[in-house]
Amino acid sequence: MEPDDPPERVAVRLPRLGRRLAVIAAGLVVVGGAVVVLRAPPEPGGAAPKPLPAPQTVVKEFAGEGVVVPAVGVRPAAPADVAVSADAGRVALRWAPVAGAAGYDVRWGQGGGGTVDSSALIAQPAVQLNALTDDTPYDVQIRSVDSHGQRSEPKALVVRSEKPVAEPDWSYVDGFDSRVVPDPVGWRLSSTTDCGRATRGEGTDGRRLVVSAQCGTEPLALRAKAPFRLREGAEPGRFVVDTDQPGQDGELLIDLVPGPADLVDGSPNGTPPPAEPGRAQDDGSLPPGTVRVRVVGKPTGGSVQVLVAPGTPRTGVVVPTSPLGTPEIGLTSRWEVVFGADAVRVLRDGVVVGGGDVVPAWREATALLGFVGGGNGLHAGVDLVGFVGAPTGPPVLVVPPVVDGGRVVVAPETAATTTNTGKPVKGNRGGQIRLTLVPQDSGADVYQVEVAGQRYPARPAVDGQPQARGVRYPIVADVPPEALTVDSSGRLSVRAVGPVRRGVAATRVISAGVDLIAEPGAVSPAAGSGTDAPLPRTRPALPRATTRFLDSAGNPLAEGAGLPRGRLVLEIGTDGQASQRAGGRLAGVAGVEVRLDGERIAAIPTVVDGPGAGGTWRLALPTSGLATGKHTVEVKVVGVSADAAFAVTYAPFELAA
Repeated sequence: MEPDDPPERVAVRLPRLGRRLAVIAAGLVVVGGAVVVLRAPPEPGGAAPKPLPAPQTVVKEFAGEGVVVPAVGVRPAAPADVAVSADAGRVALRWAPVAGAAGYDVRWGQGGGGTVDSSALIAQPAVQLNALTDDTPYDVQIRSVDSHGQRSEPKALVVRSEKPVAEPDWSYVDGFDSRVVPDPVGWRLSSTTDCGRATRGEGTDGRRLVVSAQCGTEPLALRAKAPFRLREGAEPGRFVVDTDQPGQDGELLIDLVPGPADLVDGSPNGTPPPAEPGRAQDDGSLPPGTVRVRVVGKPTGGSVQVLVAPGTPRTGVVVPTSPLGTPEIGLTSRWEVVFGADAVRVLRDGVVVGGGDVVPAWREATALLGFVGGGNGLHAGVDLVGFVGAPTGPPVLVVPPVVDGGRVVVAPETAATTTNTGKPVKGNRGGQIRLTLVPQDSGADVYQVEVAGQRYPARPAVDGQPQARGVRYPIVADVPPEALTVDSSGRLSVRAVGPVRRGVAATRVISAGVDLIAEPGAVSPAAGSGTDAPLPRTRPALPRATTRFLDSAGNPLAEGAGLPRGRLVLEIGTDGQASQRAGGRLAGVAGVEVRLDGERIAAIPTVVDGPGAGGTWRLALPTSGLATGKHTVEVKVVGVSADAAFAVTYAPFELAA
């Protein structure tokens, strides 16, 4: 149901409570397209309420008096000229859109003997097969699907995934093929709340890192513990990531920060909109010296920005760029941030799609890989992250405890709330407490970090970063080993100490962690069990219907104008790609039902050869018998699975006298 759809109301009688009888009106609640009726519990000893009917999964053809529904036509053509791109563990397939196709049925299987045991129903003419065994043949069959569920003859081919023959001269690289993903030696995930995870994927994502979340517009940041270091020469450095983000929606952020920060950004004013291509833009929320690449995925087309802190010197070089276009759903791209002698260039699959007229003054930075989800959450696959530049590597890992950083900064006169009576953290020579604050006032405040009952001076993670209201402000404090004690639950308690002003909300603490310094000669321990799993994906969605009215000749009628009497044509269409962005795949369509003023007038099944993928249908409706005035057409898309809640669209119109 659309947000402005007219709600229906029903009366629900409650049981007797003592001597009172209450009657309330309870709305029909739409959850993901499913209607749930609010019911009261039965009276003790009374009859159990009748179970709700099973969700509709079948549509039988029907046409009311005078209504003409479209007939099944010829089968669509099969996809042709399929382009194959192979990489380690995955194969991408792309083809030209097929005329009359609402979607595509893709099936595949291992062995090269014609067996296909995996399938996907998609709307875009492109798909990526993941978790493949390299140098092993896979049979693939691709069929076009029309508006009635008819399949074309299959386009059959055999594909193989394979490791690239040539790769850059990495100074650091992680293909996320270790026993535990991500390896804690090399990575730390930071977020403002416990709303996301970074784990090994499952099923077809089983050979990659998956970042999953339900965080709204809040980003998750994956910090590389190996510093990103520049070298001498015409190309001092290159940051590389292979990921399918932001193919479904959301943003991909690549931050190179000259300091030990876990989270940056967070301006209440938001990110500046894209401006002149090939030039860097100022973003007042970024710490000095930071270079951010922001990739935004939208159905109408994506955008790439290079953002820097105000005052960053410009070289005057405008980088020629190609348009990004609409990101593909579920397909991995290689994104490269190339630091040159005169500018920063952003490449997608070898094509320059963004740039900025800046050259960093630093030689070493913290690399943060940020993910922002769309309206249906976040499920991003990452296949590789690599650096090209001066030699680097992560420090020896001393497994850190979970840090309780409190919620707000406490005033200096506040009595110490941490104690040194806990159990010492062994195997370290001290550590660095890392906190991310969000000041509620601008200024030049000085902070301390309290741990084990003692207070230690803190400093900005990035020298020279000003404090601004609502902008993330990372601080760090170096503490000795005797300050590192944990409570009975294994948590290290720390508190940020700083100014608290009357009438001003306290500065918030949104993330806390500690990096421990290993003792001489220590080696990183083996990773843990790796039992964490990604958050559940949004289930496949049915395509949402759109409608428009045409005259008997097929010409669109003006919206809002009174429609003429006689024969009216209702065109129903679906946006399959928008629905595929929600869950990565489409839910199969059983058919479409149409009601006029609540009375069923048409039903079109879409399962001739299997579940449909949506499409376009035109119905001829007689209007001579309708009263003058307002009427409403209701279009319901029904899925073949009970798990796929139906999608309803309303189309009001007014009939002229």
